[in-house]
Amino acid sequence: MKTDLFNYGFTPTFLPEDATGIPARVTAVHRGRYELICGHGHVSGKLKSSVYFNQSGEEYPTTGDFVMIDYNGAIPVSEQILFVQKQYDYNKNGDSRIIKTLQRKTFLSRRDPTPGQGEQAIAANFDCVFIMQSLNRDFNLKRLERYLAIAWQSGAVPAVILTKADLIEDYNGQLKAAEKLAKKAGVYVISALTGQGLTELQDYLKPKKTLILLGSSGVGKAALGSGELLREHWESYLSLKRDASFSENKAEYLRKKSAKNQEVAMFSRKNKKGGIY
Repeated sequence: MKTDLFNYGFTPTFLPEDATGIPARVTAVHRGRYELICGHGHVSGKLKSSVYFNQSGEEYPTTGDFVMIDYNGAIPVSEQILFVQKQYDYNKNGDSRIIKTLQRKTFLSRRDPTPGQGEQAIAANFDCVFIMQSLNRDFNLKRLERYLAIAWQSGAVPAVILTKADLIEDYNGQLKAAEKLAKKAGVYVISALTGQGLTELQDYLKPKKTLILLGSSGVGKAALGSGELLREHWESYLSLKRDASFSENKAEYLRKKSAKNQEVAMFSRKNKKGGIY
């Protein structure tokens, strides 16, 4: 089944002049193995050793990255944007080779758990960051300030989402404090249970855009992602949990795999008819 990668946010501007291979996007990262989406659909891939393991400085791909994959030879740059119409070699029954990580427009990183390794990218090429805190017990201004700094530094547009409004009678104090701290970022109060405030998020659900949900465990990332609003508008759950499998049933995946202590979730949009924008 053919897939138009442009609907996943890809544009020719990601391609360097000397690029060869087939463009693809990383949808999940496992130990030594990657789930990808390309013009041929969902494929798997592994890093080409001579490119990534010889101290060449090539960035290791992370979830959301655009990469080039190659199985049996190079593709002229002039023909690369036609990958949806043309048949090129790739490994549909095994792992394709990832030969290059394309330049990122935005990225989210954290300190690498391995001493001396510096920063570790955990998400790339997203357009908006939903910073989520629950009004009933998770609300924390210091954490919100830290997440806002991370979001702005990523290069994307942040929005503060205050969840679980149905569990608290008066949230005006938290709302005013969040608005004062957020400054230029929008602040929204929602309830995934009652639907309060969800329609106000529609402006962020733009064609060919990618969204990050950032927040502590239990703030409602899975509830928002598996709820009616995002279930109607988002095609793919790009797992940032290193060893999580990529499920075709994204809403069910969110309910079953919204792992404890997982701070980030990523989505890409589709239209209501099932096609990708």
